[in-house]
Amino acid sequence: MSAFYARAYADCVELLTDGAMYVPDGTLVDIREKIWRSASLPIAVTGRGSAAFAALAETILDTPADTVDALVASTQARLERLKAVYLAEACELLLVGISESRGPRLWFVTTTSIYPEYEPFVLHDVGSEFGGGNALAPEEVANLPSAENGLAELAMPLFEAMRRKPGLNPTVPHLPGVYGIGGHLDHTVVTASETSTTRLHTWADVVGHKIDPFADVGIITHDDGSTFDDGSGYDQ
Repeated sequence: MSAFYARAYADCVELLTDGAMYVPDGTLVDIREKIWRSASLPIAVTGRGSAAFAALAETILDTPADTVDALVASTQARLERLKAVYLAEACELLLVGISESRGPRLWFVTTTSIYPEYEPFVLHDVGSEFGGGNALAPEEVANLPSAENGLAELAMPLFEAMRRKPGLNPTVPHLPGVYGIGGHLDHTVVTASETSTTRLHTWADVVGHKIDPFADVGIITHDDGSTFDDGSGYDQ
């Protein structure tokens, strides 16, 4: 599946997302920005799974509300009614924002029962750190840069590590794992005054083909011209 990772800090929330949209066999069908930002409130939404997550994200942000706390409360109240519309769509959403009562915060909702700890169609307060993506081994996590001062330095090493692992789609567990992280890597920062998104990297993935995470290992060139050496010893 695609990936996202978010962390709340003292005065902001930072979010990392990829841009891959693919069918169950791993064929890439689209590359798009998967972040929806409120025009008036310090909150943004991302998601993965069925493409219906885009409509669900827009529905949530279209909820009339003057504050983030009111939007969260209204979303929880609406989810039971939305179940009739999205029950057949296996997707999940992560909301990141600045709560007026609790500060920077993350909320998660899924439309399926694949996560025992998260009841479907319930907006769960998941605190200050949350992610969705391929699991990394303890030694892989230990080698990643720290996220204590923000996600910009962590972004590429984390997503490259997850990208190179085939992931199972929990909604079709009978199918083999596919490489499903790609397209591009976006870094979104939500503060009390603004929400901004920066494109950190674009992979050479091609719509209509399966993602090959090993096609450009070695020296990876970022959109700003800087490079990241993954230590593989292979040139791009």
